[in-house]
Amino acid sequence: MFSHIAPQIAYNDTDVGPIQGHTPQGNTTILPDFGLSPYAYVFYATEAEYACSVLINIDRLNNVFQTKNRVIVLVKPTISSEYLSLFTAQNATVIPYEPPPLYDNDTPYYADVLLKLVGFRLHQYIPSLKRVLILDSDQIILQSLDHVFWLPSVDLAAPRAYWQGSFGFTSAFLLVTLSDRLWDRIELALQNITDDTFDMDLLNKMFGETTMVLPGDYCTLNSEWETNSIPKWWQGFEPPRDPSWKPPRKLPPTPDPPPIEIPPSLKGPLSTNNTSDISHNDQVLLSEYLNATARREEKIQAARDAVEQVHKEQVWKHEVKERGRRLSTTLEEVYKDVKVMHYTALGKPWQRYLEEVKKARPDAHPLFAKGFEVWRTKAAELCPWGEGEYVI
Repeated sequence: MFSHIAPQIAYNDTDVGPIQGHTPQGNTTILPDFGLSPYAYVFYATEAEYACSVLINIDRLNNVFQTKNRVIVLVKPTISSEYLSLFTAQNATVIPYEPPPLYDNDTPYYADVLLKLVGFRLHQYIPSLKRVLILDSDQIILQSLDHVFWLPSVDLAAPRAYWQGSFGFTSAFLLVTLSDRLWDRIELALQNITDDTFDMDLLNKMFGETTMVLPGDYCTLNSEWETNSIPKWWQGFEPPRDPSWKPPRKLPPTPDPPPIEIPPSLKGPLSTNNTSDISHNDQVLLSEYLNATARREEKIQAARDAVEQVHKEQVWKHEVKERGRRLSTTLEEVYKDVKVMHYTALGKPWQRYLEEVKKARPDAHPLFAKGFEVWRTKAAELCPWGEGEYVI
């Protein structure tokens, strides 16, 4: 089975990204079209760590959920051949593609994020594809997703970005019904992208009123288990808090700095609030006195703000502990409903050893650390760097 596609990178006039490869005769290159499924999971990888995460999710799709649908990986051409071989060993189709540029490439974290939007044109490479599910790689698939391909046929379906209140949908999970009409819209938008616009902004602006919005359990943040919080999409009952519970208030003393002495010659004018007729020397003394008094007030306010911040941190810590005790079982039930969990809290799983996670978040639900452990354990097994890099 041939699945590894050699890079064929060329740029069009708009510098949006590569056009399709061409044969010497000028015909459009069509990638090998194997398999019966008209559906595909699509990932994209621009760095080694993300490629590792893609590999983990492909392994889960194939070996945990036994999907019969295709898997496609869009890769930045700099991804190592070692990863390309590992992808193809998992029967994934690999398509090298230079990421479309952002308006301002001075934002390194988002520099290559628009590569995911190339997923909207995959039917031009593999004509039998009808629908694709484009997934960010910094998340982990917890349940089979094959059923989403049978949702009503709309241009785009995506989960609500429930963590942003009423703001639109997330671009971490995009179910796309492929068409030239839809890709033409995406391509035009990429050619005219504006400053401070990234994938999620662009898609919400284009499809905010027409996207079929999926429940938040299709993309849930792992921060819910970091802070022992129930996500807004969950429809169960939250155990009530003991009404007598109150967080302790232990505040350090904040003695005020000594008062500023009023120069003797100014006591009279200041007591009557009449300083208009004082001498030049007293005007200098008055200015120094007022400046010193202002600095003292600033120090007092800064000390009070510091105490208040300590208090807020104390309250938050005890709040997390209380919710952890009260909602432990509920959070386990919530976890069972999650289809895809997105790593947002405390960095990505390749950035933290398990003991670091536990030490940094001692009051988090055990499932928070478990999310890191599951990823790192599988990374040590599957990824080229192996156990030396992804030690638990």
